[in-house]
Amino acid sequence: MPTIIVTIIGIMATVFAVSSSIPQIIKALKTRKTDDVSIWLVVVLIIGLSLWVIYGIGINDLLISIANSIAVAINTFLLILKIKYSRDPIS
Repeated sequence: MPTIIVTIIGIMATVFAVSSSIPQIIKALKTRKTDDVSIWLVVVLIIGLSLWVIYGIGINDLLISIANSIAVAINTFLLILKIKYSRDPIS
């Protein structure tokens, strides 16, 4: 497969993966409710994304490192909203 196609696929995957939590964040900010968000999903996602950052650094891949760093930040913000707005954050 040509390098340019692989690069475009990588960029598209990055955009979709990084933006996947944004609708949930917008909903949480509008409604100030996060009871429908699983804290464990967000925590496991942050751990997985953090491991991708480490992997990207290990193989010197700037796209993987930066994209997943942004995703970690976005999902950390979602975790903060979950803790702040949920009646029972641990559920």
